[in-house]
Amino acid sequence: MSDSATAPGQMTEPPANEPRLESWGEIAGHLRRDVRTVQRWERYHGLPVRRLKVGKLATVYAYRSELDKWFLEHQPKLEAEDPHAESATGEDVSAELAASAPGEAPGDSTHPESFDLRKTLVAGLILLGVAGVIYLILHYWPPFPVPPAEKTRLFVRPFANHSGDPKQDEFTEGLTDEINTQLGKIAPRRLGVIAPTSSKILAAKSIDELRRDLNVQYVLEGSVRRGLNQVRIDIQLISASDQTPVWTDAFTNDLNDILLAQDEVAAAVAKKILVTFPAPATETSSAKQIDPGAFDAYLAGRRFWAVRDLRASIDFYQKALEKKPDYVPARAGLASAYVVLGEDPNDGMTPAESSPKAREEARRALSSDPANVEAHCVLANIAQSYDWDYAAAERGYKKALALEPNNPMAHQWYAEYLIVRNRMPEALEEAKVALDSDPVSPVFYTARLEAFYYARDFDDAIAQAQLTLEHYPNFFLFRFWLGSAYREKKMYPQAIEQFDLVRKETGNNPAMLMAYGHALAVSGDKAGARKVLAELQQLSKSRYVPSLYFAVVYTGLGELDQAFAWLDKAYGERNDRLVYLAVEPIADPLRSDPRYRDLISRLHLP
Repeated sequence: MSDSATAPGQMTEPPANEPRLESWGEIAGHLRRDVRTVQRWERYHGLPVRRLKVGKLATVYAYRSELDKWFLEHQPKLEAEDPHAESATGEDVSAELAASAPGEAPGDSTHPESFDLRKTLVAGLILLGVAGVIYLILHYWPPFPVPPAEKTRLFVRPFANHSGDPKQDEFTEGLTDEINTQLGKIAPRRLGVIAPTSSKILAAKSIDELRRDLNVQYVLEGSVRRGLNQVRIDIQLISASDQTPVWTDAFTNDLNDILLAQDEVAAAVAKKILVTFPAPATETSSAKQIDPGAFDAYLAGRRFWAVRDLRASIDFYQKALEKKPDYVPARAGLASAYVVLGEDPNDGMTPAESSPKAREEARRALSSDPANVEAHCVLANIAQSYDWDYAAAERGYKKALALEPNNPMAHQWYAEYLIVRNRMPEALEEAKVALDSDPVSPVFYTARLEAFYYARDFDDAIAQAQLTLEHYPNFFLFRFWLGSAYREKKMYPQAIEQFDLVRKETGNNPAMLMAYGHALAVSGDKAGARKVLAELQQLSKSRYVPSLYFAVVYTGLGELDQAFAWLDKAYGERNDRLVYLAVEPIADPLRSDPRYRDLISRLHLP
């Protein structure tokens, strides 16, 4: 992972404790220019924009003080080369630049009136300069020292398999993830643990790189040896500042006690890092015992859920529960697999099938463990997308986040809720918090792209998607949101290109096919859009294709009677994406129609 800029010579260490501008939109807003202008300044004039590259992902950010210093130094050159630059509001700022530019006023320098005018301008410039300095000091200089972050950050490097059997790699990986997750639950306001997805991607990074780029204070390394009916876990806690081991230990347990073993490891690590930490909840040893086959099945269920092979995930969770019916993590995992299977773009079953199954499993999980965060998130998701009970959804997400403030999935799903409620600044902040815990997860970068899109910040959506696609060219959701932003900027050839690629990559997934058909329709290719409608109809004979997808293509064609007819069918299906209708740019052509207002009212949307 690296932190670099277009002109490295202009930047050394970042300003201590200064908040960052986290996107092209924030950078442009600070400089009062449009995004294209500041991107051109970075490319040709060395505007100090930094790029954070973590594994295969990248994003841009900048510091206000560096931007202000650069602007003061480069202003005369910018005036000369770019006199008609646009401000962030689209206004011509050439007059503004000229008024603050150094140099003589136009006219004969020997004329007394011209000389007086020059003196007046010079005096004005001095006053403006002093005022600017005062403004910068008041605006950016902290009135008191900013305290260092109270949260200690830990990176758990994937443990090595020392069993001598490659078949145990998956067990070792899953056990590492579980210990990582348990650590994240201990003193969450004091201990921040990088989530398993990012830990795997960044596994090969040096401790120096992890310390510099993720601001971690400790790195946990270890190995696992599984044999016969026992498992041995050797761990080593390393201080990131000087790369010296501060503690080593070994834990040997029966495989039936593997759940107890992972809790013991997590508690021991937390005790070494934190002076004080809350004692973990005590359970009887029998409650912590598990058939090794059930644990293996549970780990497989989590692995398949992570890559969204939801049918396989459900099968393995069910196998785990057959062996241990009271195993709450497997029960909650089954609930989350069911709810996601019934949502866009998976659409593996209708919401009327998936949501009741998910609700039942989540409630059973909470009856055994009221603090299970995954189950709370599932019920909040159902309240939002199926029941249209937004107050209950918000209570559920807030309950989950109170229980586990470091849980990135809870932050991501809450961000989706905030989008639906048109609370875009909060949604962007929640997506940012999710990335803080899991900084290179494609899923959470997708959440950020989605928030940009619904906030109608299409330039930032495009810039972020292009950066991430450089490193994850085959992650189809990046292309989906890139195409969506292009479409809203009426860049139809570029949008169609992205949607064409993504529908082919996903084997004509109905959601991607719908996006392609709608883009063809709004670009004027009505014949192409009707061909897509026919393909969706054909697909619906062999799998579930949400009615909403037909409505979207008909909206692009401008055939609003058909669009509303399909929207009514989608309402009957309780399609999960219906709740985005109030903020979805695609729906703009519908908003003046009384049928739209009626539908919004039935969905209890603002």
